[in-house]
Amino acid sequence: MSTHDLARPVRLPRRSRQGVVMGMDAWQLTCVATAAVVILISVNRFGPPGLLYAAPIYLPIGAVAFITVHGDSAPRQAGLWVMKQIRHAMGATKHVFRPEKPPIAGTLNLPGIRASVQIWDVDGAACIYNPHDRSVSVTAEVEVGGFLMKDIPERYDLAQQWSPVLASFTQRPGIKRAVLQERTIPTTIRAAREHYEAATGHGDLDAPSPVNQNYEQVMNGSERFAVSHRNYLTFTLDLIALGRQLKSLGGGESAIKSLAALEARNLADALRAARITVRRWLSPREIAALTRVAFDTEFAANVQNRPDDRTGVDLSAIGPMYLEEPRGRNGVVLTDSGVHTTMWIHEWPRSDAAIGFVEPIVFARMPATGEAITHIFSIVVTPISVKKAMKRIEDDKKIWRGNEKLRAKRGVDGSAADAADWDALERQEEEIVAGHGEFRYGAYLTVTAPDEELLDQALAGMRNALARAGMEPQILYCQQAEALMVNAFPIGLGMN
Repeated sequence: MSTHDLARPVRLPRRSRQGVVMGMDAWQLTCVATAAVVILISVNRFGPPGLLYAAPIYLPIGAVAFITVHGDSAPRQAGLWVMKQIRHAMGATKHVFRPEKPPIAGTLNLPGIRASVQIWDVDGAACIYNPHDRSVSVTAEVEVGGFLMKDIPERYDLAQQWSPVLASFTQRPGIKRAVLQERTIPTTIRAAREHYEAATGHGDLDAPSPVNQNYEQVMNGSERFAVSHRNYLTFTLDLIALGRQLKSLGGGESAIKSLAALEARNLADALRAARITVRRWLSPREIAALTRVAFDTEFAANVQNRPDDRTGVDLSAIGPMYLEEPRGRNGVVLTDSGVHTTMWIHEWPRSDAAIGFVEPIVFARMPATGEAITHIFSIVVTPISVKKAMKRIEDDKKIWRGNEKLRAKRGVDGSAADAADWDALERQEEEIVAGHGEFRYGAYLTVTAPDEELLDQALAGMRNALARAGMEPQILYCQQAEALMVNAFPIGLGMN
C-alpha cells in the first residue's frame, strides 16, 4: 500500500438526509399532519370557503414544518424550548448543594436521575451501577504512546489493530456501549519544579545566580500554558442481556461486581493486543475527581497536586455545588467556576480523512492568547448486531426507494446528496458482509471557560479546529445540563 493510501484511509458515512419521509423527521411530519387535519375538518364543516376560514391556523403550522432553527427542525426546537420553560417553572433548572443537609442514603450529589447511580469499589477499581437502564460501567485511563506524534504508517497499523477490538463488540451480547473520551484541562508543572528543586539541591547550585533566576522565570511564565491531555475508555455492560451469566455467578450485587471485574480483564487483554496500554482502572475517588473537575476547573490544580496516597476526591464531593441553566440563554450552563457549552458533532468528514484527523480538536487553542481550550470530547459507540444492522440497512433502502418514487411523481430529479445516501447504504452492507462491525455513534464536545466572554473566544477557536478536522458541530440548545452530564460523568452515557 502506498503512503498516499495510508494517509487517507478513513471514510466515514455521511449523515443521511432521507428522514422518515422526504427528509422530514417525526416532528415535521406531525406538523404537516396537523395542518392536513385542520384543512380536512374545515372543508367538511364549511365547504370550500373553509380553506379561507382555517388559513390562519393551518398555514403557520404547515410552514413551521419546513423552517430550520440552529440546524434543526423548528418543531423539534420549539418542543425543547417548551420543555425547558416547564423545567424553569418547576425549579428544575437550578441545582444547589447544601452540605449541612443530611444526604439521602445511597445517593450521590448529582443533579437529576444521576443521583441514584451507585459506585462500588472492586479491588481498587470503580464499578458504576446505573439502576435506570440496568447497566454497569468500568472506566480505564488508556494510552497509545505518542499516537499523534507517530508517522502515517504507524498510525495506520495501530488503527488496523484497534479495528478487530471494536468489531468484536458486535459479535457478543451484553455490550451496551463504549465511550472514548479525551479531556484537556489546565494543569501545573509540579513535576518540573520538583525535579528542578532536587537538581539544585544535589548540585549545590547558587540559587541567586542569573541562570537559576532565568530558569525560574521560564517556569513561572510557562505555568499558564501547561495542559493535561488524558484519554479514557468507558465500557458499559447491559445486565438484562447478561442475565443468565449473572445468575450463574450467584446474582445480586456481588455477581455484578464479579462480572464487571471479569469483563475489565478481558477488555484489558484485548487492548493490550492492540498495543493500547491501560494505565489504570479508575477508582471511585478518581471517578469523583474527574466529575468534580469538569464542574469546577479551578479545582483541578488542587487535585493534581495531591500526593499519590491521596489521589482523587471523596464521593461526597463528586458533584457541583451550583449548577444552573440560565433563563434566556439556551446554549450555556453555569457551574461552580465554569461556563460550559456542549455541542453535538452532526457531520463527520465527508471526504476521505487521515487517521488522527481529530488532532486539531485535541490541541485547539484560544485565538487571541494561544492558551489551550479546556474541553471534553467524547465519542459514544453503540454496537449493533449483524442481524439488526442488516435490517436497518434494508429499512433505510425502503425509505430511500419510497422517497425516490415520490420525487418521480412530482417530477423532481434526485440530488447528489440522495445518490450519496444510497452509495453509503451499499457500502455499509458490503462492509458488514465482509465481516466488519456496525456501530451507531455520536460525538459530544463540551467547551469550558471561566466566563461567557472567554467562552465565546473558546468556541470560536474550537470551531476553527473542527473546520480543519472536517467536522460540523451543533450546539444542543435547551439541553445543556443533560449534555454536560453526559460528558462530565464518565459512566458511558449517551443522549437519545
